[in-house]
Amino acid sequence: AEDKMGVPRTYGIPGLPGNNNYKVMHAGAMKLGYKDVHTGNMAINSQPRDDRARCMQIGFCFQGCKSGAKWSTLYTELPRAEKTGNMDLRPESHVTRIEHDTAGKVTGVVYFDKAGQEQRQKARVVCVAGNSIETPRLLLLSASNLFKNGLANSSDQVGRNYMRHMTGSVYGMFKQPVHMYRGTTMAGVVRDEAVHDTKRGFVGGYELETLALGIPFMAAFLNPGGWGSEFTEYMDNYTHLAGMWLVGEDMPRETNRITLNGTVKDKWGSAAPNVHFDDHPNDIAMREHAFKQGQAVYAAAGAIKSFRTPPYPSTHNLGTCRMGASAQDSVCNSYGQTHDVSNLFISDGSQFTTGGAENPTLTIVTLAIRQAEYIASQMTARAI
Repeated sequence: AEDKMGVPRTYGIPGLPGNNNYKVMHAGAMKLGYKDVHTGNMAINSQPRDDRARCMQIGFCFQGCKSGAKWSTLYTELPRAEKTGNMDLRPESHVTRIEHDTAGKVTGVVYFDKAGQEQRQKARVVCVAGNSIETPRLLLLSASNLFKNGLANSSDQVGRNYMRHMTGSVYGMFKQPVHMYRGTTMAGVVRDEAVHDTKRGFVGGYELETLALGIPFMAAFLNPGGWGSEFTEYMDNYTHLAGMWLVGEDMPRETNRITLNGTVKDKWGSAAPNVHFDDHPNDIAMREHAFKQGQAVYAAAGAIKSFRTPPYPSTHNLGTCRMGASAQDSVCNSYGQTHDVSNLFISDGSQFTTGGAENPTLTIVTLAIRQAEYIASQMTARAI
């Protein structure tokens, strides 16, 4: 997966340079005694590779990559798949249910095309990759007389254990300009806290990652609903801010789940998803520790002041179709193949049983490669 995405610091690929935002965090982290601090393992070319340019340090990576250095299915994998002539891409289509035969094998999907017309697509294998809200929603919407509790849901685990990572952000204000937005957005990481050490008052770990938001995004999430002199002071000093994001392992809970709304429907007439999430006490304890350490990093780096911002409504949606060895307590096996329906696969972050302390893309891509190889071998053997 690292080789496919061109991840720096793997396969001999050099690391990316550190921008000012990273240099501030690095200086403070070193003074606190942190040791595992570097510019990270992002899927961004540090040198020309795979017919893509190197990173030009333009910034605002969340809004897209002008140079094409950032790996993305949008402008790497999909164009490559189209060139094979074996992929039929149907944008602006919305799947409303998965159909199956009397034996319980999926036979295809029903979807609305971009013209709003209902269509059916037959399939030998169906892979669901709507991630941790839309994937369980589709399985629940595909309930039938044979699968009364939802497709592939004999375990009653579809929709349960919704995770989104423990998160929060810390910003430091400095006397001199930082221009945190220049260069890669996630320009560096502190990994020393990504360990299991219950002496800190919680289980699991977290990372401190540099973060730079554009001004509209910053205004919306700095202090949701905030106003007044303190709010405007931070916005006026945008160029003097350094920012970091806190990301850690949140606890899977069966009560954190995706269900179908009994009254609200989307424009296709399907039940809308309900998303229920409550922080586990461990999440709260971890976030408080991370907030304190983040502010300590900026204090050590010479910040005039620092402040915390609350978690985003969601970040890395994970869980809800967890993998496991048994059909009694999981939805799919280690290949993402559902226990109940052998030719139905979960192909996204829904498979996760825990979130870990890191961003999930590498694991999702790794599982996708493994799953694709498995499906190919199973289809060749006529097992599915």
